[in-house]
Amino acid sequence: MFVHNTVKKLTYFSIFLIFILYSWDIGNVDAIRQGTEGFYLKVAKEMFESGNILVPQYVGADHWSKPPLQFWAAYLGYFIGGGPSIFISRLIVVLFTLFSLVITSRLISKSISKPFILVFVFIASTFGMFKYSRIFMMEVPLTMLTTLASLYFYEYLKDKKHALILSSLFLGLSVLIKGPVSIVMSVGGCGLYLLFTWKRYGFNSKDLKKIFSWSVVGTAIASVWFIICFMKYGYIFFDYFFLRENLGKFSTKSYPMRHVFQGLLIFSLPWSLYLPTSISQIKDHLNKIKDDDYLVFCICNFITFFFLWLIPSQRSHHYAMPSMIFFLVINFILLNKYELSQKRKKMMKLANIAISIIMFLVATLLCSLLVFEDVQASYSLIIKVITTICLLLFGSVLFLKSKKTLSQYFISLFIIGNLWNILIPSFILPYLPKEVITKIGDRKVAAAVRKPYFIEEALGRKVEWLDGGKLEQYVIENNHYYIMHKSTFETLKLQRLTKVVSSWRIWRRGIKANEVISALKLKNINKLKDTVYLLENKPLK
Repeated sequence: MFVHNTVKKLTYFSIFLIFILYSWDIGNVDAIRQGTEGFYLKVAKEMFESGNILVPQYVGADHWSKPPLQFWAAYLGYFIGGGPSIFISRLIVVLFTLFSLVITSRLISKSISKPFILVFVFIASTFGMFKYSRIFMMEVPLTMLTTLASLYFYEYLKDKKHALILSSLFLGLSVLIKGPVSIVMSVGGCGLYLLFTWKRYGFNSKDLKKIFSWSVVGTAIASVWFIICFMKYGYIFFDYFFLRENLGKFSTKSYPMRHVFQGLLIFSLPWSLYLPTSISQIKDHLNKIKDDDYLVFCICNFITFFFLWLIPSQRSHHYAMPSMIFFLVINFILLNKYELSQKRKKMMKLANIAISIIMFLVATLLCSLLVFEDVQASYSLIIKVITTICLLLFGSVLFLKSKKTLSQYFISLFIIGNLWNILIPSFILPYLPKEVITKIGDRKVAAAVRKPYFIEEALGRKVEWLDGGKLEQYVIENNHYYIMHKSTFETLKLQRLTKVVSSWRIWRRGIKANEVISALKLKNINKLKDTVYLLENKPLK
């Protein structure tokens, strides 16, 4: 009884802890974000302000590049919270992530007869979950909804009739996040599993009826919005959503397939370092694995979820996210359910040593930050750096000495959470410093930047968004403040029309790891920065 109560309390504590770590400082305009988050936030904001709950809005026009479910969730949050805000937008994703992770972990733990807390913390402590649970983008909603749709369909296959409703609901909702590709993912993965079982045990017409019923009901749930839009907007909607946005991904600039493989290994860190052991476990227990129905189901879904995203030309690291849960579950089962031989135990030990060494090297790298004047000038930064170093060193020892996997999962959770949510954001240079905001005051502002949303949020009002082609004419016709990067200013040769009122530095986009290491070695981080200008019109002569 005592042990049961202790586990229960630890479970509640882990859920609360993960909520705190995932939601830490999410309202910060300058927090770590994905490049396209500003687009999603702007669409959600415009949709709410326009009062249009049917069609997403962007720059004052209908925008069908994405289905509306995520924006509907934001709409509801804004309505309850009193208006659009970054905090509410990101909080919605955090709450959804936590809710869906709890359900997913519960389903998995029951199916493999392992404690909920082990599965939950194992998945939650990965880099990918930390990265995408805190930003208002579709990666986590798409990943979790399609995963839940498949997991509940497995329950339905095992004659749990209530699971049809839930699996169909999650399937339909996933389509309203990303589009028909969600059906291809879930139905394709489960279909591959059925093909495998039919080949091994013989055809089962009952299962065929079940997958047909599931796909039809899920499609019907999702189709309501598509039908309404088609009836109201006709072929304009069809051409925009299905041809331009979805089929268009096959004709865009092609990126190497390795990006998706890299994404899978990066986002599943630190547990992807156990992959060699997991692969060896398959070799050692191949006959047993063939008879492990649930593991085969997860493998079939992972194969479909992962390799499907190798087809579009526009391959990126985040295309690996939809398959990550099944990838983690497969590794968890292979490492925790199947017996490890002495050779595999040595491989596990080597993986733990590798993780320990990485933690030690990162701690050593962070020590070098203490020599910079910017860090020495801030007691807050000094405390954060030293705290992170101590956590890394403690984790390094723990992975070498401790045999308790839960302890390793928790220390990973603390370290990644501290690094990603607390330490790194402390070094982010604000896109719009407070003194610049004060300088601008109530004057009108135009911006020639990629995503003006965060400038609007910092100023608390709308900003005119300009592209390079119209910028010079706009400056001639108006007398406002203008925000742009130094490179844009020089490329467009605006020196004759404008003068620099203020300038400040921000981090360059697309900085690579080797550039950071080089800058730290040279004790010169200025080469990692870009210059932004606040401009105004020169007086007329």
